[in-house]
Amino acid sequence: MTASEDISIVLNVYNHEGTVAEAIESVLNQKMPYSSVIYCQNDASTDNSDEIINEYATRYPDKIKVSTSTRNLGSGKKSMYFHRPDVCGRYWCLLDGDDFWIRNDKLEKQIAFLDENPDFVGCSCDTLMKNEINGEESIISPDCETWNLLDCLLLKNKYRFYVHTSSLVWRNVFLKKGFFLPPAFKKEFASGDVMLSHMMLGQGGKVKNIFNVMSCYRVTGKGVWTSKDLKHQNELNESLAELIYRSIPRKYKLYFTLRKLCGRHSILQKLIPGPINS
Repeated sequence: MTASEDISIVLNVYNHEGTVAEAIESVLNQKMPYSSVIYCQNDASTDNSDEIINEYATRYPDKIKVSTSTRNLGSGKKSMYFHRPDVCGRYWCLLDGDDFWIRNDKLEKQIAFLDENPDFVGCSCDTLMKNEINGEESIISPDCETWNLLDCLLLKNKYRFYVHTSSLVWRNVFLKKGFFLPPAFKKEFASGDVMLSHMMLGQGGKVKNIFNVMSCYRVTGKGVWTSKDLKHQNELNESLAELIYRSIPRKYKLYFTLRKLCGRHSILQKLIPGPINS
């Protein structure tokens, strides 16, 4: 496989008739010297989402490709593996049908940075979180500007590296393997944006955050995560660290173990790769 567009946008849709047009428009309105294709995954919506996205596909046949499930698969991950969109861009990103991009220069800024910095595998931005249940708004922003996988593994109690899925652009490092997602992400235990980010960082490289609010995440209470009650969310968060450790490459497990010894053996700090923000 070879790159056929600069960036591939995978748009996951399920019953988003009230918001999906805004999501698509926010992609089409991007001002940039780069080519893009939207791969729209309709997970058997029961509302008018299908009509809306197919109308856009008719208007923009070279920009939008639609796949529709015959039955609801229940998650964006299952939908992507079922349809296996032909994501051949040099870069890729995910957007849900109820989220959107705020600034029309988002992709231009992120792609330009990644083109100029090949040691970075991803580029994120700050995200506006709109809680449509209680009307509150807040900003999702990491504490650090750059980080690698060892930052996430070793400094999780000291720094916060979480960025929302709608903010991220990833380098298509798995393009030659035939699919854009990490092979390990197909495993049954692997799910969610946090684990996906760890797996992308597991190939080496860093993430850079642009401290501008350029994406918007809607909390509707109907999503795969927000539809769960607080108890269930806490249980999943507690098991996440163990699942992430299972998913990372062996060399990072070795680094993780040896870095714990660095405090007692200072020479190891010079020999073993470590976090950027130590």
